[in-house]
Amino acid sequence: MPHEPVSDATLCSRSPAPPRSSTEPLSPPIQLASVFRIAGIDEVDDLFGGRAEGFFYARDGHPNASQLADKLARLEGAEAGVVCASGMGAIAATVLANAERGGRVLLSDELYGKTTTLVVRELSRFGVAHGFFDPSRPDSLREALAAAPDVRLVVAETLSNPLLRVCDLAAVAAVAAEAGVPLLVDHTFAPLLCKPIALGVPLVAHSLTKLISGHADVTLGAVVGAREAIGRVRAVASTFGQTGGAFDSWLALRGAVTLPLRVERTSRTALELARRLEAHPKVARVSYPGLPSHPDHVVARRQFGDRFGAMIAFEVDGRERADRLIRGLRDVPFAPSLGDAETTVSHPLTTSHRGQDPEALAKAGVTPGLIRVSVGLEDVDDLWNDFDQALGLT
Repeated sequence: MPHEPVSDATLCSRSPAPPRSSTEPLSPPIQLASVFRIAGIDEVDDLFGGRAEGFFYARDGHPNASQLADKLARLEGAEAGVVCASGMGAIAATVLANAERGGRVLLSDELYGKTTTLVVRELSRFGVAHGFFDPSRPDSLREALAAAPDVRLVVAETLSNPLLRVCDLAAVAAVAAEAGVPLLVDHTFAPLLCKPIALGVPLVAHSLTKLISGHADVTLGAVVGAREAIGRVRAVASTFGQTGGAFDSWLALRGAVTLPLRVERTSRTALELARRLEAHPKVARVSYPGLPSHPDHVVARRQFGDRFGAMIAFEVDGRERADRLIRGLRDVPFAPSLGDAETTVSHPLTTSHRGQDPEALAKAGVTPGLIRVSVGLEDVDDLWNDFDQALGLT
């Protein structure tokens, strides 16, 4: 029996004992503790040495992140995972765990703007070099690797942001493996459309802020892969303060429950909406891998089957018309993210790719008239009615 405190101040300041129960909660409880009670010094050694299971400080791990990482690893067919404070946190921790001064990181063309900025602008200050390759042409990666023996990491996206170019994952993974270089794939736009690890990809990252959490109320990221590789990423994430918190981890666990249903629904709606946009006279082009007109449609069908995801990109003539369309939408909000249950639009040039090199933007096809659509759970006819009337205003 614990000693009964006699002072109100002591009684109020001390944590109560956990309630005794022979049952467990059906859904995972939120555990917001930032620090955990440890029996003694030897137990600290056992926890750090991996001889005991448990938690000591939330930056290094906590129950909600552990549950979420385990679910994501199982979903992707990986051995382990680590949860970070954002998708960029997960990518940055993985890059930092593999890059080194005098080494090089190879980036796929049309990669997400912040990932490119991380390597090209920030890590270059610390002596990390970079190069590029075309993810739709695995031979371009082979050529880049042959030309640079100092490559420490290859980074690609399953579906590029924002034009949805498709990476041939199996082919790119085979080239990287042949060279003995780890490959990190950002799978944010394509959860459940395919399983990159089954195709040979060793490291898979997600921005959990987006489609996996699914409700625009979480900022979180994760990377999964082999246990040893993830252990190194976890150590870096802890050191740099990049790990994710308990409440967002709990929310992401809650959102993931409906992920398969949302993937099915949004894929069907996005394909039909893309077809209607492509037929509209005021739309200059539509990029959606489910359309035969998409340059990577054949690879997409082989890799994804008959589901192509929730993301669409389409172009109107110039920034002014794009702005009129965005302002003219009655029910679809302009919001610089994606993956919500509600359909949203974004303008890549002024949001996700803001401040990028104009030459790189032109090469990637990110124009002033480009609009990105994140398709939600609404009825496709209701969505089309809104887009159709807004296009009429341009």
